[in-house]
Amino acid sequence: MDGSLDQLMRLLSNRGLEWMRQRIMALPDPCPVDHPDLGALAMAGQVAPVLTGFRGRISPLEVIVQRRLTRELVHQGAMRLLAGGGRPDLLRLMLAGGLVARDDPAWQMACLTLAEDPSIPLPARLALSADPGLTALAEDLLTVIPPVVTRDHVTLVCQTLMQLFQHGAQRPRLSGARAFAAIFRHLTLLAEWAERMGCTASTARLAFCLRLLDGDHSLSDMMCDLIQTQRPDGSFPHRLTFGTTDQAFSDGVEPTLTVAMLLHMAAWKRWRGAAPVWLEPQPLRGALRLLAGRLAALSPDPALALHHATALARATGENRLARLGAPRTAGPDQIADLARICFRDPIAARHLRDWLALPRPPRSPGIAGAEAAWLGGAPVAIRGPLPDALAAIWDRAARRGDRAGFLACARLALHHDDAVPGPAIRAMTRRIAAEALALPDDAPALIRAVTDLAMLAQLIEPRSQALAAA
Repeated sequence: MDGSLDQLMRLLSNRGLEWMRQRIMALPDPCPVDHPDLGALAMAGQVAPVLTGFRGRISPLEVIVQRRLTRELVHQGAMRLLAGGGRPDLLRLMLAGGLVARDDPAWQMACLTLAEDPSIPLPARLALSADPGLTALAEDLLTVIPPVVTRDHVTLVCQTLMQLFQHGAQRPRLSGARAFAAIFRHLTLLAEWAERMGCTASTARLAFCLRLLDGDHSLSDMMCDLIQTQRPDGSFPHRLTFGTTDQAFSDGVEPTLTVAMLLHMAAWKRWRGAAPVWLEPQPLRGALRLLAGRLAALSPDPALALHHATALARATGENRLARLGAPRTAGPDQIADLARICFRDPIAARHLRDWLALPRPPRSPGIAGAEAAWLGGAPVAIRGPLPDALAAIWDRAARRGDRAGFLACARLALHHDDAVPGPAIRAMTRRIAAEALALPDDAPALIRAVTDLAMLAQLIEPRSQALAAA
């Protein structure tokens, strides 16, 4: 009997996925980032890895989604978000972007920006960040029963719990066993509300969550209510009522996907695929590598050859200076520029010292003098923590979008101990990186972008390395 039920669950799920296939393939190719069904496509992209996890092999939905959810589409959405644009569809697109663009620095930066935004829903922040503080916020939400139940509250609670459990791939560590009991009572109350209201998506989500908490929880009544509402086209309606009208993609996508998730859980019983892993990326360094690769592909202008090679040495550690045929001399102004590029990067500085055979210059005041002295091999003391006044000016420049002032403060910050910049500074840094990624293949512009981004990456994404004596 169990085998027959599993077969029925899979049949119903496949009918729903066929409806999804037809609607997704009807989208334009390529799909523009402003398409009205972008949110529906992104929602399918979020659910596809969950179905793959229950099946233990790639889901048909994952294959179908990637026909329209492309790396370029995710990149365009990420660039728009980093530029300050935002709408719910773009948030969903970023949540689904890991399916096709996990190694795209723009997508990584957009995800980090969203994760730091307290105004976005808690489930999205949980999906985008491994911050343990978010788990405590989630537990508070899940254990407190509100005086009035609404559909939005049910959606928030269910999506938060699903994300904590990674949709079944893991069991989270909460404050204790009583927390799980309180969450179960909360879900039971919400399930009664969903039954009275006849909401398809709420019923499917609550059934899924109850089974996450208790693997033996009976779902027979809820499943019967859901199964009988599947329409002839394979989709599921918003209300638990039968109908024969074909639904548009944006109308039927949410209930159809939520029921498909539940049917997969009912048929395959447990998570069988690899657990989702949120990698802590260094997107600025990823963007820097991309820009350096584009710069390296350009033939250096003889007038900028030394700066071209030094910027690449700073970004990649590769000794491009050894390839230059220019005279091994440089004027004071040029040395000052090169010192600014290399400051606090011992590898690039060593390459430059070897090529130029720099004499140790006399010490001059100011940060330019300190940088030139460091490049020449003189000992230079890195000052203590970032002064509050400088931090405030830097933060204000970030909030105002003052690029010149922001970069000037960043240069000063490099002369102090490593600190943790605030969210406004990090957001401005990512905007600068996004603008750099959109630059044309122009050597002077790319040299400036690589130089600025290398400095910002050292401040925002410091990495431990054995520093040579300078």
